[in-house]
Amino acid sequence: MANTGDLPEDLLLEILSLVPMKDLILNCRLVCTRWRDLVDLPVLWKSIYRRKSSDPEKQSSKSVFIFSHLEKNLIKNPCGEEGFVYWEVKTPPEGHWAIHEVSGKGKMKLKTKDFLQRNSDVEAKPHHLQVNKCFAPWNGLCSKSQLIALKDAGYWDQLLDEARPTIVVKDWFYSSLGCWYKLCVKLLSADSEVLKEYCSEDCYEHGWELGKWREVSYTFYYCPPGVRYILFEHQGNSHNAQKFKDRIRITKSTITIGPFCLEKEDLSSEYFYDTDDDIRGVWSYYGDSDDLGFEFFDCW
Repeated sequence: MANTGDLPEDLLLEILSLVPMKDLILNCRLVCTRWRDLVDLPVLWKSIYRRKSSDPEKQSSKSVFIFSHLEKNLIKNPCGEEGFVYWEVKTPPEGHWAIHEVSGKGKMKLKTKDFLQRNSDVEAKPHHLQVNKCFAPWNGLCSKSQLIALKDAGYWDQLLDEARPTIVVKDWFYSSLGCWYKLCVKLLSADSEVLKEYCSEDCYEHGWELGKWREVSYTFYYCPPGVRYILFEHQGNSHNAQKFKDRIRITKSTITIGPFCLEKEDLSSEYFYDTDDDIRGVWSYYGDSDDLGFEFFDCW
């Protein structure tokens, strides 16, 4: 007797595309490894998304569900566990990058900060990334970059252009006296035209907030149509530091894509305070309704 295991993949995908999205995740994905792999295929969600709904709210909810399911860190090897694989490295003749261990209180802080947008409203955030290593530039201005093709990450053109998602970029660095750090992120078109750009400029020059791990975060809201690549680059300079403890260190780089869900009336600058009434961080809003961006400085 024939069963679902005998169905060809294309026919099974067509059947699964008719199943409610919640059931796909909570039930169908748990049936077997074959079904799990099929449910995780972008082609399935692409088929679901293209099945238009007459209700705009349902279509919007569909994109939210799809982005949440597809969300992952697009940066490969973010902490140096695989050395410098996936990174394009540039150094001056006398300089180089090194890989070092993360230990002590810094390790615990890095561990407890979640990077997924879908978990942003969860109080007990899970530990998605155990950080054990970091990158350390040495002798001069060193840079590393990754060019991310969104299609390779499972995001198809129609979804990006119609849903106009939120792109969140985060990086962690440890500064000491004389250190310099810079983050630049560009949203690129298919022909490498820069559609949006963020650059931290000289915000972290000369040991800004010395001796602590800092999170740098920037959010591109309402992503413009045509984005096909993301270029992520960070730079560091330890200015002739003689010991490891004096070097700048960088780790836990992340890029995530989530649904655009911020209402225009909610756009504002927000300040966050800790228990001692010191400013812990600030969200700064830039641009008009078609050019939205938020920048967060973590001042722990």
